Amino acid sequence: MRTNGFVITLFLLISLLFSCTNDSKKEGAEKSGITEEKALKGKRKISGEKNKLTDSPENYEFVYNDSLSEYINAYNKTLSLFDLPIEEKDIQTQFGNAHVLICGESNNPPLVLLHGMNASSTMWYPNMKALAKDYCVYAIDFLLEPGKSTCSSKRLNKEQIASWYDEIVGKLGLESFNLVGCSRGGWLATAVSLNKPEKIKKLVLLSPAQTFTWIPPSSALLSNITYCISPNKEKLGHILSGLSVRSVKISKTYFDQYYLGTEKETFSSCIFEMTPYSRKSVETLKMPILVLIGDKDIINNQRCLDKVKKWIPDAQTGTIKNAGHFLSFDQPDTVNILIRDFLGR
Repeated sequence: MRTNGFVITLFLLISLLFSCTNDSKKEGAEKSGITEEKALKGKRKISGEKNKLTDSPENYEFVYNDSLSEYINAYNKTLSLFDLPIEEKDIQTQFGNAHVLICGESNNPPLVLLHGMNASSTMWYPNMKALAKDYCVYAIDFLLEPGKSTCSSKRLNKEQIASWYDEIVGKLGLESFNLVGCSRGGWLATAVSLNKPEKIKKLVLLSPAQTFTWIPPSSALLSNITYCISPNKEKLGHILSGLSVRSVKISKTYFDQYYLGTEKETFSSCIFEMTPYSRKSVETLKMPILVLIGDKDIINNQRCLDKVKKWIPDAQTGTIKNAGHFLSFDQPDTVNILIRDFLGR
């Protein structure tokens, strides 16, 4: 009980610090990367036979301001690591613009990917090519973190975020789909699954952060907290070494993008929402579920997998050897095979 109390207290303190830091940096609408208001201040498309300008948001071209152009350029460079054709699609939603990366044949079964904290959809570069062989993959940038999605609301709660994702998949025409979430994306994927379980065919969670258990305290976690409050590029390599056993293998192109994202933004306000789900809610999930963690994972351990099996007896769980929290970077081939095998059954 003392340990749980310490973790809860630490988490709430972290949440308060991040929220206060984030709010002080943002006086307008919250956006990880760029606000919709700023994006729409760019030039507009000419539309209609009479060659008139229109005020409809759908007819704007997104032009990023100078302070964020460096990050956007870095994001675009990382896309070259995917080594396959990518369609970038912007979808207008009730909370802002949703940016989606689409890969694979359109007639293949749909697969939606939700990235980890501050990582953006470009984090899937080690996995996209393998997954796109059998699926039409939709990777969505989270609207409260670095990426190309925008947010027109200062704060969003868990229900609003789940509604945002549901609006996106609806406008993409996805009546049902497979869903993969990594780290914080795993927590978000669980929220999406609880919101509209009938739409989720199968659910894959890659070391989901604070989804089933609290994050255990550690020196590596403390280092991450310190970094997030005061980002420093020289320290980032050390930070990533605590999350990945193969951090030196992470592409420098992606490393530079990741740093720029963390330098410009802190944790979003929805950190307050990130508490483990109750057994009562988790037990309602009836779709096939796969949960994977690394054997050197600082976010999850065997206790997480034991709880998953206790609450969802039919769920499949596994520990990947020589992998940290960044499973998809550390052992991409293994992760890709396990995901495709699970989804293909």
